[in-house]
Amino acid sequence: MEQIQQLRRITIWGVGLIGGSLGLALKKNGFQGQRVGLGRNIGRLENALEHDAVDVITTALAEGLRETDLVVLCTPVALVPVFVQQIIASVNTRHQRIVITDVGSTKSALVDTIEAQLHEQRADALSFIGGHPMAGSHETGVGAARATLFEKATCILTPTANTDADALALVKSLWEFVGAVPHLLSPKTHDLLVGAASHLPHLIASILTNTVANVETEEGKALDFTATGFRDSTRIAAGSPDLWTDIFTQNTDVLLSLIDDIIENLTEFKTLLQTDNLAEVERVLLEAQVIVKQRREKLGGA
Repeated sequence: MEQIQQLRRITIWGVGLIGGSLGLALKKNGFQGQRVGLGRNIGRLENALEHDAVDVITTALAEGLRETDLVVLCTPVALVPVFVQQIIASVNTRHQRIVITDVGSTKSALVDTIEAQLHEQRADALSFIGGHPMAGSHETGVGAARATLFEKATCILTPTANTDADALALVKSLWEFVGAVPHLLSPKTHDLLVGAASHLPHLIASILTNTVANVETEEGKALDFTATGFRDSTRIAAGSPDLWTDIFTQNTDVLLSLIDDIIENLTEFKTLLQTDNLAEVERVLLEAQVIVKQRREKLGGA
């Protein structure tokens, strides 16, 4: 973590929930360098400054990159290659060494695209490390940011055979500095595991919400009778539709396979009900109960 204290500037491109929390966490944990907020919307940047998520703000790319050592792209996944291209164009002529990382929920296509960009344009002074802190909220914006968001949270980093070891060590140090626990996975493995652990649950929560909302009679609507179970099962469906459309589009193959698995499991469970196979119904429910209890114990009762 000493590497972080040696940095002059860390540029956070996109100071919303994740970017804002990163800026707050850096200050909370004693970062001595300058936290630079970069973005296109001056109003949002000024809001980030008021929340003390960054030290200075700018909408000018050249100023945002000036003397910076590390750029963290806290933007929608689809914009990450676009912004990397802008960084390449801005610094390639002066050979400024910069490590770039991101916080996106998908990695395979993203990492392939960016590594191709860096290679084709001979951006040897730039290094990219795919990153994904597994922390967040259905809330958005810097107003929801908090300095403790990443504490004890898993942060997946996705190096490849082309990854610079020093750049990887720096990004790993960044997340350790703010309290996260880094894990190294290949981009492909990341997309499979996170697709199952995060993307599929969001899809199921959204479909469950819409299904229940469509159940109504002359005497009332199902939504009017929902309680804590429905709330807990559908909370994440309140997330940004734009963000999640982007994620689903980036991880389509994995998601399609997982949807097939869900359909198969539902079909099998439907058969158990149709055949009054109560023993198997109970087994399925018990299996899920055990998994959930074990997971809660592992997480300390969370």
